[in-house]
Amino acid sequence: MALEATKVNWPYERTWRCYDPFKSFLSALGFTVYPIEFDCVNSKHPLVDIAAKMGPFYWAFEYKSQNDNVSRGLDQLQCYAEWFDYVVLVSEHIFDHRSSENYWHLKHLGAGIWFYHPEQDKCIQKCNPEIQSPSARNRSVIARRFTRLSLVKHRLAIKEGLDQRLDFWAFVS
Repeated sequence: MALEATKVNWPYERTWRCYDPFKSFLSALGFTVYPIEFDCVNSKHPLVDIAAKMGPFYWAFEYKSQNDNVSRGLDQLQCYAEWFDYVVLVSEHIFDHRSSENYWHLKHLGAGIWFYHPEQDKCIQKCNPEIQSPSARNRSVIARRFTRLSLVKHRLAIKEGLDQRLDFWAFVS
C-alpha cells in the first residue's frame, strides 16, 4: 500500500521516460546522473532536464526531442549557465549549423551541442561545451544536492550488503 500512496501520475511522465536512454548513455560515460529533473529554485527556467556530475564539474543537459523547439533551449541554457559548470543542448533533431542561427547563439554562449539518436543509442558531439562561470551560491546548492545523493546511494549500498549477509546467515543457519 505504501508504494501505491507514493505513486504519482505526473503529466510529463512520458516525456521524462524519453530521457532514460540518454541518462543511461551518460552513466556509461562515467557521469553521475541526478535521478530526477534538477530544480534551480527561483530561476527563470527552474527545471533542468538532466543534471549530472563528472569529476568535480556539474553539467546541465537540456534535452530536445524530435518535436521540441530548439530555440527555447537557448534561453534555458543561458539560465543554467548561472548554475552549472557546463551546459549542453541535446537534440534528437540534427540541425545544420550553416543555416541555423541557434547553432551560432549556442556556440557563442559556450554551450555544447550534441545530437542523440535514442534508437541507436548514439551521440554525435557537434560542439563540446566551454566551462561556464556559475555563481558560487548556485554551484554550492548543486554540490550539496549531489553530495546528499552520494550519501543516500552509499547508505543504500551498505543496507543492501547487510540484507544480503542477513539473508545468507538465515539460509545457512
